[in-house]
Amino acid sequence: MKYPRVLLCCLALAVALVTPALTAAESAPAMSDRTAKRPKFTSKIHIPVQLAAEVTPLPPAGYELVFADEFNGEKIDTATWGFRIDSKMLSTQQPENISVKDGNLEIALRKESVRGKDYTGGGVISRRTFVYGYYEARFQTPGVEGWHTAFWSMRKRFPDQPPGPPALLELDFCEQDGGDPHFYSFGIINQSRWHQRKNRQSWNAGRWVIEDAPDTSLSFNIWGCEFTPEVTRFYFNGRLTKEISSAGFPHDEMSVWMSVIASTLKGDRWVDESKLPNAVLCDYIRVYQHPKYREAEAAVRAAVLIPLPPLDKKDAAAAEPRPANLD
Repeated sequence: MKYPRVLLCCLALAVALVTPALTAAESAPAMSDRTAKRPKFTSKIHIPVQLAAEVTPLPPAGYELVFADEFNGEKIDTATWGFRIDSKMLSTQQPENISVKDGNLEIALRKESVRGKDYTGGGVISRRTFVYGYYEARFQTPGVEGWHTAFWSMRKRFPDQPPGPPALLELDFCEQDGGDPHFYSFGIINQSRWHQRKNRQSWNAGRWVIEDAPDTSLSFNIWGCEFTPEVTRFYFNGRLTKEISSAGFPHDEMSVWMSVIASTLKGDRWVDESKLPNAVLCDYIRVYQHPKYREAEAAVRAAVLIPLPPLDKKDAAAAEPRPANLD
């Protein structure tokens, strides 16, 4: 009679040990299926828009070319461009990833560990600054999941320059994530002092997406933006994507940026290491200006040099703007 009792006790103990393991296995999340179709990106602040049917002659009438790099040399001109060298998201950006080959700027995407990140990207930033004008670049994005290609403008203070106030405005002409080469976003980010005070956060003055663009990893495409004191217009291959008033956000002098970083910020699910190394190819970057905006631009540049008055917490809370519909 003693042995059956021992067997029953052992059986009960085995059941007690195995049941939690089975429950844990059943509740464990499934591994991501890398062959599965990428889910459609959704966002409360990104509004889908359509390309205009007609093609607009660009640059607009009356504009004059004031800045251009066709990347026809043998190396990047460091008197014209500085480098993006931060560690952000999933990659560290390095000057070593920037080169000029066959008439294109090449920004390399690599699998390598640098400063705590598992990947490296890169970017160039114009040393010259601009305000109003028509900005344009022709480039090809990499069809690699996990890489964020961006053509944009925002003021940049380089290490060899004297300190100054924070940037007020970011114009994003193109932000493209490699997991879906038919999809890209663009928009306006208010980097004003009200939000710099609050954990250095900013807010989107407007954010839109094109969901059915041609595959931007198979060929070169042209992204452009006309920025004036009255209106801001975004373009893709000469077709208007969005036109809004320029009155709802601050105006600022800006450098032009072209960069790529590893990121899963906007829909990418992982970094596809099987397609590394890879590269972003940029044919040219150009800026045009209209003579009628010279006085307005001079006023903006002068205002940048004026120190901002300090705000106490009560005044800052009362004056802090809220995101608005600028359409």
